[in-house]
Amino acid sequence: MALHKPLSAPLSAGALALAGVLALSACGGSDPAGEEGATPEKPAVEVDEELAALVPADIAEAGTVRIGVEASYPPGEYLDPDGETVLGFNVDLLEAALGKLGLEADWEPTSFDSIIIGVDTGTYDLGSSSFTVTAERMEQVNMVSYFSSGTQWFAQAGNPQNVDPDNACGMRVAVQSDTTHDEDIEARSQACVDAGEDPITIQKFENQPLATETVVSGVNDASLADMPTSAYALEQTGEGVLEFIGEQYDAAPYGILTHKEQTDLADAIAAAFNAIIEDGTYEQVLAEWGVEAGGLESAEVNPAAE
Repeated sequence: MALHKPLSAPLSAGALALAGVLALSACGGSDPAGEEGATPEKPAVEVDEELAALVPADIAEAGTVRIGVEASYPPGEYLDPDGETVLGFNVDLLEAALGKLGLEADWEPTSFDSIIIGVDTGTYDLGSSSFTVTAERMEQVNMVSYFSSGTQWFAQAGNPQNVDPDNACGMRVAVQSDTTHDEDIEARSQACVDAGEDPITIQKFENQPLATETVVSGVNDASLADMPTSAYALEQTGEGVLEFIGEQYDAAPYGILTHKEQTDLADAIAAAFNAIIEDGTYEQVLAEWGVEAGGLESAEVNPAAE
């Protein structure tokens, strides 16, 4: 096996700059829909009075929902270069659904691992941050399914370290912490140990762009993320820098989070998503962002999860 750079190797100024580009570039250069210098326009949505009546009275009176988001996971959710505005296809989808309910979104960027806690404690009314629906998460919060994505590995173009997701023992892999991908790679590493092989050396990051940059720079051999995010990384780093390794696997729904006792709010959000699916707004948003492959036929509160 080829020698690897030590995990303690510092990121260069150029590396840190590229990590920023991955997190912010959709507004400053090519956006996911391919038009230079602009993100897709948000669709106009009219309030559905019948659906709005489903919203709990206190939230309807406030007219705004506080949403916890980890805004560095493009193209799902990320910060505009203004440092304040949250953009992304998940943002546009949820705002369209909330529009049906007569509600506005107050996006509050935070760390990924604090969002479920924030919803549980009432800091946020909702959580939306490319959360994969899992049975463990649904023990803590309600989850409204609205999109589907699997896991996709990627490495440097040409795969110089011959990374194989099904046999990654001894490899160096970067991952965003506290995600399903974090759990995935930990399980794979343990399987290596159980088989008498070298464990996977796992480096965890607060956000995916930082993890991606360590693959670009060669500090790590590969990374894994949701398919839209992996595809975005390949697009933003440019041709001949990164490539997919293997196929997408374990496709599962994303979910919007509500407090476990806020079943009425969860039901209202599911109904609103189904309304934008029916009237074509949902398909319009997915097409604008180029993520049509992840569309669902219907939204559901706390769907079955493996």
